[in-house]
Amino acid sequence: LFNIYLKYSIITDKPEITAHPLNETKTEGQNVTFTCNARGNPVPAISWTRNGSPLDNSSRIGFSDGKKKLTITDVRRTDSEEYRCVAENSVGNITSNAAKLDVQRKYM
Repeated sequence: LFNIYLKYSIITDKPEITAHPLNETKTEGQNVTFTCNARGNPVPAISWTRNGSPLDNSSRIGFSDGKKKLTITDVRRTDSEEYRCVAENSVGNITSNAAKLDVQRKYM
């Protein structure tokens, strides 16, 4: 009977970050990619924040691999901020450690 119960029970797990994004230093004009990974059941949806505000696609900001990767092209000094990923499912959510982007001035 116990095996039948396990077979039909739905096990849920709140999200857990398994790979946090890492700090990056770039020069103006370069591209940067932050990576985040999470697990949970149901599979968590990933989103990103910049200094606590949600990030969306733009001409220089894109997401790939199910939003596990955040890429900023042609970085500018104003992009020097803290970036975090947020993993969320129906059980809960969790925010990653902050990844700091330091954009250095490009010297001619």
